[in-house]
Amino acid sequence: MVSVDKTSPNPVQTGVATTSFAVTHLISVAITSPSGGANLYRGSGATMTALLSDARGLPVTTGSATATTPKGTLPLSQTQPGSYSGQYLIQLGDAIGPWNITVTGTLVGGNYGSSSTIVTISSAQLIVLGLATTNAYQAPTSDFNPGDSLYATFRIAYSSSGFLGQGAFNLQVRNPSGAFVANLTSIYDSNRGLYYTPSGFQITSSDPGGAWDLVFPANSLNDSYGNSGPSTPVTYRFQVHQPISPVSTISPFFYAVIALAIGGGLGTTVFLKRFNETTRPFDDLFKLTGGELQPPMSLMLAGNAGAGTSTLGLQLLYRDLKAGKPCGLLSYDAFPSEVQKRMKGMGWDITPYLEKGDLRVLDIYSALAGVESGTIRDPTDFTEISIQVTHMLDKTKGPTTVLLDSVTPIFNSAQAKDCVNFLQVIAAKVKNSGGKFIFTSTKGSMPEDARLTIESLVDGVIDLNLVKKGKSLTRFLQVRKMPGREISSAETEFEMVQGKGILFLKQRIPLGFPAKK
Repeated sequence: MVSVDKTSPNPVQTGVATTSFAVTHLISVAITSPSGGANLYRGSGATMTALLSDARGLPVTTGSATATTPKGTLPLSQTQPGSYSGQYLIQLGDAIGPWNITVTGTLVGGNYGSSSTIVTISSAQLIVLGLATTNAYQAPTSDFNPGDSLYATFRIAYSSSGFLGQGAFNLQVRNPSGAFVANLTSIYDSNRGLYYTPSGFQITSSDPGGAWDLVFPANSLNDSYGNSGPSTPVTYRFQVHQPISPVSTISPFFYAVIALAIGGGLGTTVFLKRFNETTRPFDDLFKLTGGELQPPMSLMLAGNAGAGTSTLGLQLLYRDLKAGKPCGLLSYDAFPSEVQKRMKGMGWDITPYLEKGDLRVLDIYSALAGVESGTIRDPTDFTEISIQVTHMLDKTKGPTTVLLDSVTPIFNSAQAKDCVNFLQVIAAKVKNSGGKFIFTSTKGSMPEDARLTIESLVDGVIDLNLVKKGKSLTRFLQVRKMPGREISSAETEFEMVQGKGILFLKQRIPLGFPAKK
């Protein structure tokens, strides 16, 4: 409040002293987002929010506000009384380093106020996704023989969001000793939305057999704005097979065993086979996969109905829980209480992990069953499920193993391309957080082109089969693909035992009985 006494005549007369003064009304501006010192990445959105109040401390509701950006100024809209907000998408080419954000508020009449904060813009990381090999017919495979040509496909994503869709990049081919052999140049295919190597690499009879690698060295990729990656080397392992000379001699012991089996007739053969069979622990799986399943990775477990894909997925999940790793379960195939009961029957009590929050379950099956009490109302609302997965990852302490069991219902309820995109998004979220994404599927539940696409995108594939032999059912497991290691692709028999889970069957002595027709 300003009071003025009239001290001069009116009108003004010569010789009478006069003076003038200005009245200003400053606006108080408080920036609430982003916080000072925050690290923001190219390609991500920055929400800028400020509170504006007048000299009396009341919210400014009739003014306007702007914020500075690397490209100019951004108008802020009033979202609630006195609160002004706007979002700036940090461009992939914006300068990295300090960004001085100044928010200015104004009122009619020239009254104003401003405040500043400094954040840091960092470059986005380039991430290689879905590195895989195909043959000349574009069929996914990791096994090659002399005369075969190898082709590679992959995608490049930004750590913040979005995919790179331009440029050409070299992919190294390394032999089993780790020596550099060749570069494969990749180009972008806008129709498929991925990079591929049009020239390929031909395997010759002089190439050594064994485990070869495709390698992207660390920081070997750059876009036109200087964003680089990957932060660590990315490798994909494939097998080169060379003809092996037959063994010229057979141990006399094996001749004796074979003679005993043949001479003793079918009964003796069956007896020897059963006597020779022994069970091996679940950890024998990692002899087939070439070692532990190291994150970040995505793994597809595919099998026909009853083959045991859910059991395998749940056992991998429980194994990580026991190792102290946080886990999440997206339950599409059963109510969470049924999953808990089934796991307890296998000897895996998850109650303590649920109580401590080490295991978080997202119930999607309830929506499929028509029960509206679940968190998810629509099992094909992939946006909401993706948001819930993000919340799940935010609440965990460290890299998380996430199991989706199973993808079969979503392919029965939604477009295949939407399902593929959903799996790709979830895998990227989990892998970007340093975790493992495992999902199960029933063979024949998805279109063939969708299956081939998914297999090319994931890091690992394990097949399970249920085979009927006479009156008995036999289960087999085969590791078809695994990132960066030498695998055993032989079919391995296993059984599911109550209280123990999956156990592998192995011959004490490899007798080599002929398969029963």
